[in-house]
Amino acid sequence: MDLHINFAAFFQIKDSEGSGKTAVHQSTLSEREYTDSAVETFLHEEFKKMFLRKAERHPSSPKSATKLGRFIVEPGFELASNPNYAMLERVRQTEDSDSFTDESAKIIDAYIHTNSARGGVMLIVKASLPELSSQSFILLAKCDFEDHIVTLGDENDLLRQVNKAISTKGMKAVQFPHMPQEGLIEPWEVKIHQASHAHYFEDFLAYVEYPKTKNEMAAQEVVESAQEFVLSSFEEDSEERIAEEEVLEAWANTEERTLQERWEEEQVKEVARPILEKNPEVKLRLKLDHLKIDALLEDFGENLHIAKVGERYVVILEGEYFSFDKEASPVEFLQPDDLDNITARIKARHE
Repeated sequence: MDLHINFAAFFQIKDSEGSGKTAVHQSTLSEREYTDSAVETFLHEEFKKMFLRKAERHPSSPKSATKLGRFIVEPGFELASNPNYAMLERVRQTEDSDSFTDESAKIIDAYIHTNSARGGVMLIVKASLPELSSQSFILLAKCDFEDHIVTLGDENDLLRQVNKAISTKGMKAVQFPHMPQEGLIEPWEVKIHQASHAHYFEDFLAYVEYPKTKNEMAAQEVVESAQEFVLSSFEEDSEERIAEEEVLEAWANTEERTLQERWEEEQVKEVARPILEKNPEVKLRLKLDHLKIDALLEDFGENLHIAKVGERYVVILEGEYFSFDKEASPVEFLQPDDLDNITARIKARHE
């Protein structure tokens, strides 16, 4: 990757007396000053990693280290109305070292006034990828300090103590704009990397929203598919339809997941079908008393069956072979009984 650094500004973030943080501008390097410098040797490959790092449109977890954010605007307003976008874009449009430093300082000031601000060094970089795009990019990189660093010196001073050193380990970064693929720029999006429990950039980028996770998307599709089923199955304004819509609304807005006992198995499969067509990997996790089952939605009605024996729920799992965890159990020696015999025993136990 041919990466050019046009400007790079360094700010040290310190604890101020009382509470809060202060920022001190250390230096701004031009492209000429950056090239072949110790800074280039130390950081250039890290900057490349920021561009190469991939982010899923819908991550598997909200705690994913790398994710995409999208600028929020009110309906009818342009992208430039977003304060976070405007702040980053002003830096991106700078043409000289002084204006770059001034606009970068505004970003740092916004950062240090958030609850997530931490000490260390913040770098603001204007970069270009001439082989891929005529656009320029802004990188915000946060390096933490490491204490008690010892370096190797010469024969007269073999070990040298360094009070504080910045480290690229666990570096947090923001890339603006996002480049989803080579040469394609998405100005509405920023890419954020923060492999940390602290949300370094969420507070700072207050007018950015993050796409739903895969599980959240799947949950939304379940609700939408169920609503479509109700609309197509009952006459408009009928008592049955009104009752079902009320049940669905209450169900969609509760965190308590219980068996509703309202639809036949084929109706459930009908609702599940469009969901599985979009994403066959949708999970089905359920708990029967203390027993936990982790399956796929597509297993329902095929390899996983739910029934009732009297007032008791029964979950039947079917498959071709067993495997057990490492903990040894005498169950491994079982000769399986006939299903009818097991059902009879369950019925007899609760008569």
